[in-house]
Amino acid sequence: MEVSFPYGKKFIKLDIPEKNLLKFVKVKEKKAENEKEIIEKALDNPIECKKIEKFEGNGIIVIDDKTRPLPSKKILPFVLERLRGNIKIIFATGTHTPVNDKDAEELLGKEIAEEYEWISHSQKSRFVDYGVSSFGTPLFFNVEYAKADFKILIGDIEYHYFAGYGGGRKSVLPGVASEITVETNHKRMFHKRADFGILSGNPVHEDMEESADIVGVDFCLNVVMNSRHEIVDAFAGNHKKVLRKGAKIVDEMYSVDINERADVAIISADGYPHDINLYQGMKAIQTVINCVKENGTIILLCECREGHGSEKFYQEMERYESSEEIKKDLLKKFVMGKHKVYYMLKASEKVKLYIVTDMDEEMSEHFRMEKIDEDEIMDVVYRRHGENAKIIASPNATTTLVRMKDF
Repeated sequence: MEVSFPYGKKFIKLDIPEKNLLKFVKVKEKKAENEKEIIEKALDNPIECKKIEKFEGNGIIVIDDKTRPLPSKKILPFVLERLRGNIKIIFATGTHTPVNDKDAEELLGKEIAEEYEWISHSQKSRFVDYGVSSFGTPLFFNVEYAKADFKILIGDIEYHYFAGYGGGRKSVLPGVASEITVETNHKRMFHKRADFGILSGNPVHEDMEESADIVGVDFCLNVVMNSRHEIVDAFAGNHKKVLRKGAKIVDEMYSVDINERADVAIISADGYPHDINLYQGMKAIQTVINCVKENGTIILLCECREGHGSEKFYQEMERYESSEEIKKDLLKKFVMGKHKVYYMLKASEKVKLYIVTDMDEEMSEHFRMEKIDEDEIMDVVYRRHGENAKIIASPNATTTLVRMKDF
């Protein structure tokens, strides 16, 4: 069977014999209908919230940075044409690299970038102290967001490996939060309920949601997209209701059951921008790791046009030999970037990791992954597991969750 795996802005095609294919992870995604109608219907029918036309004063709109697939320049015109007052746009970078002029024009479109004032959140921003959440998280948020008369979140909903889902409250925490706020929240990622597709009882999510309520959210517009990054649904209004509506659609489209564990998972990090760097692309490993046997194999196709993506991620890989070792340190003091090292080490302890990437061999090995060419993939499979190796093929692994049926 020929399977096309997204890689950057192109595809890598691989022929996998039917006898070896335990599961081709084919999503039950919706086809894009009329994106304009989908967005306008959501804006016309906000859930437990007044329409955005009724907001007045100085407003701020939070949108994603370039590490997320949100088609901001496609969505923003529908929102901006309904708003009155002075509008400022802020990029929710969290602890990521701030957005520059070139990135902003690409994300917003030239017309919006020139017409509207935009800023990038950064850890050099000024912050407002909102006290402490009931979970013990110190709450510091970007002053530009905090002082706005009304606050609008625009994002997309997809799986997240310890917050359950992206979208909704994540535009606030980590989006416009200080590093200490993000780190304290993310420290709860070791909780057994901090996992893909889980909201109830997930302390990472619940802390994010409470924190967003404390700093304030007046309106939320979130979209759900298919694997071609086309908008297939949208919800607007109360950020908590919007997230749950969208999460239900994500589950219907992107949760796939499997009856037995595989020897091998061949996966792609969904292509650009999900595979822009390894810091983002490694999330794909987490969506299949529980469905691969001990001492199995995971082969990740991840372009990484911007390399590893985090100096902290790179540096901390040198310091630790085991996931338990870094877990102990993270529980004492959580540091952004180090948490990704934990996940990489934990995966490498269970399976052999290979990567098809634009990163060089030395860089790949630094992250406990062996670099191979695309034409070596099936040779690796047969060499490690024999001619009858059972394979999971997941072309959109970043956004698709493979679960054991007894999950």
